[in-house]
Amino acid sequence: MKSFSLSRVAQYARYYYTVESKRYIWNWMSMFAIPLFFAILSRDIFTASAMGCFVYIVASVVFPARTMSLMRGRGTKVMAMTLPVSNEERFCFMLWDLAVMLPLISFVTSILAIVAAAPFHYAQYGDCALLSEVVMRHIDSYYMEWGLYVFVQIFASSSLLLNILARRSLVMAYIGAFAGVILFLVVLSNAIVDWTIFSDTQLEIVMDVEQAELVVKTIYCLMPVVFYTLGYVALRKRQVKW
Repeated sequence: MKSFSLSRVAQYARYYYTVESKRYIWNWMSMFAIPLFFAILSRDIFTASAMGCFVYIVASVVFPARTMSLMRGRGTKVMAMTLPVSNEERFCFMLWDLAVMLPLISFVTSILAIVAAAPFHYAQYGDCALLSEVVMRHIDSYYMEWGLYVFVQIFASSSLLLNILARRSLVMAYIGAFAGVILFLVVLSNAIVDWTIFSDTQLEIVMDVEQAELVVKTIYCLMPVVFYTLGYVALRKRQVKW
């Protein structure tokens, strides 16, 4: 492709959602049914809100696999490779699916689950005051909180990178990535403890609290950007080697 075209991105998205419609609908229904199921069991409308957040985080790991399913499937990857769409346009769709559609679907399904669980609430209030209070608290706590959105995007972007790089079994790739993260955290924590105990020199860091908070927030927000960038590079370099 000689130039980037949003029209081709839209056509590719329409094609992808059409071909994968059954699997996407199944994922969306699961995001609605799981919070509702636990809310009915506990007879507590607040359970639907908490489980909606939990499912939102889990979906950030599942959705990248769905986004890459056509390009990884044995019977679909050849056709996916020959579609008239560039790497940039393909990755733009992936970014749209994970950064926009995922939070939007989670928002809609969790709100619907809360509303559907209201009649099963143990207190049986029956008025709209409790329902509106729970819905507003749910929105403020989870979907108006930038930290949670970035946290979900860290999972989504890293999972997308893993789906692009994984050769055969995604399960083994996820297990290996999880073990690698745990090992890295253990080694890092032990190194910090050993340095603190056995170091003869003391390092004095003078930093304002606000400056330190800004640095931490900047690094935190840059993590999904880095993972998405690496995912784009990996898509360009390795898609033909699957």
